[in-house]
Amino acid sequence: MIPYLSQILPLLYFGLLVWMLTDCYRREPDRGIWIWVMLLLPPLGVLAYFLARYLPREHPRGLRKLWAPFQTGELKRLKIAALQIGNTYHWLQYADRLRETGRWETAIEAYRKGLEREPDNLPALWGLALCLARQEQFDEALELLDRILARDPEYKFGDVSLARGRLLVALKHWEAARTHLGTHVRRWRQPEGLLLLAQAEQQSGNRQAARGYLEELVMDVESSPPAIARKQAPWKRKAKGLLRRL
Repeated sequence: MIPYLSQILPLLYFGLLVWMLTDCYRREPDRGIWIWVMLLLPPLGVLAYFLARYLPREHPRGLRKLWAPFQTGELKRLKIAALQIGNTYHWLQYADRLRETGRWETAIEAYRKGLEREPDNLPALWGLALCLARQEQFDEALELLDRILARDPEYKFGDVSLARGRLLVALKHWEAARTHLGTHVRRWRQPEGLLLLAQAEQQSGNRQAARGYLEELVMDVESSPPAIARKQAPWKRKAKGLLRRL
């Protein structure tokens, strides 16, 4: 058994090294530093890249679950503060930490507690909307986003507007999605926004318009600085995949 392991482990490590180097080259803005770390500090460098860069990007929910058991002390402290003091600020701190660790249902309850005390608190409305969207409670999440945008159309620098478009697509409200995302991409030209708009156009029967937005997405990514282009490469691949199907 031991001789067998001594033969297979180097092969497994080599495979992991090639995998992480390829991922780093394609996606990591600071790829030069990380490549040297992985090559000069085996196997710790590869493990460090996997935990610090690959896992949070590809499997954020899995990472949150991995770290959740080690954060119970902090969560208890925040919960006690929220219960004892009871203002919106402390409920929001507690709810945000719950959301970051993937405890969606408990986070929803905490955000609601905060909103009972301050119904128009934008960070609480935003956090609750994110949790509800995760739980596929799309209608209520959409209502909350509309409340935020009615007060501050540029809140979170377009993230709320993009989230609204994402929900409209999830709900298959294609005409509303076309209208909203058409306005959104003129203000915030994010690859995801263009992709969602193309999907809405496709579902509305406007295949030519969908192709146009996808081609714009690909051109935008290809004309971006290399670091940004690598970060946005997944949207480019999705756009090319949808183009092939149109």
